[in-house]
Amino acid sequence: LALRLAFLALGKQADVICDGDMPDSLKYLPGSEAMLYPEKVNGADYDTAIAVDVSDRSLLGKSEAVFDAAGFRMVIDHHATNPAFGQANFIRRGESACCLLAYEAILGLGVEMTKDMGTCLLTGMSTDTGHFQYPATSPATLIAAGELLKLGVDISAMTRRLYRTQPMNRVKLTRIAYNKLRFMFDQQVGVIDFDKHDFEETGCTFGQADGLVNKALEVEGVRMAVLASEREDGIKMSLRAVEPDTVNDIAVLFGGGGHAQAAGCTIHAPLQEALDQMLAAMKDKLDKTPRPEGRV
Repeated sequence: LALRLAFLALGKQADVICDGDMPDSLKYLPGSEAMLYPEKVNGADYDTAIAVDVSDRSLLGKSEAVFDAAGFRMVIDHHATNPAFGQANFIRRGESACCLLAYEAILGLGVEMTKDMGTCLLTGMSTDTGHFQYPATSPATLIAAGELLKLGVDISAMTRRLYRTQPMNRVKLTRIAYNKLRFMFDQQVGVIDFDKHDFEETGCTFGQADGLVNKALEVEGVRMAVLASEREDGIKMSLRAVEPDTVNDIAVLFGGGGHAQAAGCTIHAPLQEALDQMLAAMKDKLDKTPRPEGRV
């Protein structure tokens, strides 16, 4: 959304296209109402398509057809597993926030940074870093965040929408998550799984399950966590780990990817079978990696 505002400031025509609904918690972002679905556009109408914060082309979903049909294809990303699938690639593997790269790109275009751009960028920096808590948080991201605050971005209102406000249906899904939470392999792996009924019962979208995997990771002694969500196109696995353990290498085994301590993949199998495959891979990893010294 910030890049779109920058291109508009340059007099370009620019659209944001996303396969999926805009989460309610992000509808405060300037320009969010202009987001388009890939089914509603013709990729051949665009001179350039930029995949932003997409670690692999398969994760574009229905937007992949739009991306491929555009005249020129570019990637802006920070995931360690990104294979550089664009004709031009601005990738800084392992950087803490993709919005830092977007921030640098906007400055590189010579566009004056605005409060609306800053609101979008600071939101992305916050969510990518766990509000500046994750180990990958870089000095450059904190410096950029400080510059955006100078534009008048309301960080209090932003963080309230992101972290301190949630609809009742997500509260119900969180209750189900705690009820289903269990631990395996000497309590080193936390597990939560949602079937289709859980989403139907609560009225939650799949996106509203995002972040609940951290409920399993927050328990003392847990090294890795997995949240399995049953979807129409397979079982979506959200993986997390506590440093120095990693999960992106496990995600790659199933065609996924991501960050060292936060990754994901989709397994095309029934829920329990898919979960069994994932847990077997996690156990294999744990068996080969001694418990870090000093960890309880």
